[in-house]
Amino acid sequence: MVLGLESDCSVLPYELRETGAEGSFEGSRCVLEFRLLYQGELQAGGNKSPIANKHHIRRALHPQLRRLWQTDMRLQQLAKYRALDAVSRLPVAPTDEDRFKIGISEMRRNWAAAGYQLLPLIADRYGPLRCVLDILLLRPGDKQIVLRQGDIDAQVKTLFDALRLPKNRQETDNCEPQSDENPLYCLLEDDRLVSEVHVVGDNLLLLPNTSKIEPTDAFVIIHVKIKHVLGGAVERWLD
Repeated sequence: MVLGLESDCSVLPYELRETGAEGSFEGSRCVLEFRLLYQGELQAGGNKSPIANKHHIRRALHPQLRRLWQTDMRLQQLAKYRALDAVSRLPVAPTDEDRFKIGISEMRRNWAAAGYQLLPLIADRYGPLRCVLDILLLRPGDKQIVLRQGDIDAQVKTLFDALRLPKNRQETDNCEPQSDENPLYCLLEDDRLVSEVHVVGDNLLLLPNTSKIEPTDAFVIIHVKIKHVLGGAVERWLD
């Protein structure tokens, strides 16, 4: 991971801000902003990486990102643009909905890996984009539970790995794509595309609709701001 999440602090409340190697893009223009939600198990990373947990989180975020592509006009426009070559070869002009589906189908071929067709929201080939992440991480605050679970930084590292594309079958825990995971939507092509992260950790009392707290339970809100870094062709499709 490009960000140096190295604090040993595990007490709540907790706050950490890190800037990536390329520096902050505070003055750059925000072209897309939204929030992702996750509730459930969030294990601490380390030498024994929780691969199954990472892929579970990746799958939990997938339908939210898919809906973002389906409902945001700028992303619809991007997908339809990527469909132009394929559409030009069709005998009959497709509907707007079909153009969008064709564009998604064309784009997902660029990131086939681990037995999946993958589609990141932030990738190098889209142009000079980076993102800022504001993460609210709620987890059990009881001292004994905190000591059993490990430090917050290790949980954030697990979350970061879950936000990016899997590189091989090992990173998907050898899971096959489910019927609605074609493509599997992810936030990042690579975590180096994050320019800044701000993490606030606080006490989780209970997850919604539960009556018992587990040491690895977490409720996470990820506020994503996608920023345009240098200017270029990407502005035509995200403006």
